[in-house]
Amino acid sequence: MASHLDHERLNIEEQIIRIEKMIIEIQSTRLTIRDEPRKMFIQATLAAAALLGAGAAFAKLFLLG
Repeated sequence: MASHLDHERLNIEEQIIRIEKMIIEIQSTRLTIRDEPRKMFIQATLAAAALLGAGAAFAKLFLLG
């Protein structure tokens, strides 16, 4: 009987460890998601600046000559 209780206790401890790992993973994901809008804004701004620079270079090379 004691071995059965020990086995159940190990299962519960394993489940607690698994749940704690899941909580840590969820918290990490939440932090990552929170930073994504800022990263997307910076990337969009840099892409727009690159397109404007390419357009200006194209205009200077071929249109204004």
